[in-house]
Amino acid sequence: MVSLFTPGPPVIAGVDELLRVLTTEALKGVASPVGVTVGPLDRPGDDARLNWFLYRLEPAPAYANMEAPPSGWITRRGRPPLALALHYLLTADAGELSETGAEDEVVHAGLSALMSALHENGIFGTATPVATGPDRTLGDVAPALDGLLEPVRITLEQVPFETITAIWGSGSNAMRVSVAYVVSLVTVSAQVPFTAGPPVHTRRVGVAPAMAPEVSSLAPSTVHAGIDIAVRVRRITEDHEVTLGRLPGDPDDPTDGRPPTQPHSTGPWRLAPTLAPDGLVVRLPDDALTPGPRVLVVTNLADELPAGSGHALLTVVPTVVAAAAPLQAGAAVTLTVQHPGDGGEAFFAGNPAPYTLTDPTHVTTIVPPLPATATVPVSLRAGTVAGPSTDVAVAP
Repeated sequence: MVSLFTPGPPVIAGVDELLRVLTTEALKGVASPVGVTVGPLDRPGDDARLNWFLYRLEPAPAYANMEAPPSGWITRRGRPPLALALHYLLTADAGELSETGAEDEVVHAGLSALMSALHENGIFGTATPVATGPDRTLGDVAPALDGLLEPVRITLEQVPFETITAIWGSGSNAMRVSVAYVVSLVTVSAQVPFTAGPPVHTRRVGVAPAMAPEVSSLAPSTVHAGIDIAVRVRRITEDHEVTLGRLPGDPDDPTDGRPPTQPHSTGPWRLAPTLAPDGLVVRLPDDALTPGPRVLVVTNLADELPAGSGHALLTVVPTVVAAAAPLQAGAAVTLTVQHPGDGGEAFFAGNPAPYTLTDPTHVTTIVPPLPATATVPVSLRAGTVAGPSTDVAVAP
């Protein structure tokens, strides 16, 4: 079968391989062995390693409106190359704890060696040596990069700490020391020869600066269902939307517009914002959301398409709404709850008791010893996330 499209060279995989080779080369002088991987943050590993994670690709505007200089006209007509900037997160993963407890020292030595090497040698042409034993150039390591219009530049990138924590918060692993790099300019030349035609008389694309929202704070940032969340945000347009990241275990959302053949929701939650003096006010969409940190995103829209966004980290916590009956030490009790998670603990005046999830908004547990008071504070903890306490009556 003949494909309608002509595939271009695998330049992204070529950049991955270049980073792997450069890292391996930089670690040759490190006293203790440090592994090198390229892939997602939640990939398990027992040994010390440095990992490159490609978390974002952006169009590079340098060649957006011009034919590639070596092969075409310098004009807005023609077939410009696909120009990209690749954003990576370099992570120092110490692996499993050993008897000596020196894993951080080992992986930090490797991280320091690699950052120093990239600082001293951050520009790579096709003929630039990148490895020894055997000697290899960039063209040898990544043949897909032979057609680049400019040298590859690997540059340390200043990324807000909130962005890095949001990336880590989207997975299930504990955060590791991470630093951001951008690789540019990576280009893929057009695979179909350009055939000159008449000048274009009608403008097809209008380019204007994007006004991205700036989310400065959430109040409160630790929340449960039924309370207002004040989103302090600047530079929002009249047409905008607010979404909340989805976590594993979240309930299904039949209103998210998915095809009927798709059995479960996979996209973010869409919140219903109302305007406030300093920004917006939203609420959680469901009282059975899984507890934990997730990203709240404010996006400006233009013709129903995203036109810039800002985000902040929001933590959903479990909370007790009420008890089915007054509490009695040693007796079973059913608690009406929000965001309980599975396999957590209930705390009665500070005394823990494991609970069992009976449905998304109810848990059962055995009441531990209680103080001689009319009410006691009861709270929930699911994993590492703990919620506020609620006063519950004690049986006389």
